[in-house]
Amino acid sequence: MKKLEIVIRPEKVAQMKRILSECGAHGAMFTSVSGYGNQKSEQYVFRGKPYYEQIFLKTKVETVVDEETADQMIERVLKELSTGEIGGGKIFIYPVEESIRIRTGERGQDAL
Repeated sequence: MKKLEIVIRPEKVAQMKRILSECGAHGAMFTSVSGYGNQKSEQYVFRGKPYYEQIFLKTKVETVVDEETADQMIERVLKELSTGEIGGGKIFIYPVEESIRIRTGERGQDAL
């Protein structure tokens, strides 16, 4: 099993939910996050004065899936969510040793 942490632009959430559903992910957590990276500051105007924003809002999507589904999801995210611009997001992949459903005690794939 693999845990995918996918950081995307907030406007891509609907597309991400569609990818999760079509790939057969059993669930995901969506978290609003903010941060900075290679994306440079953007200029805004507040009360007639310009200011620069250097922290950007993103959405982090976390899901645990089998390896085949993980590969399929990664390919679809790269193809369908890419903006071609700096700040488009990142994918982090972690191995998962075990999963346990608390309610029933099921383990492994059955717990997903």
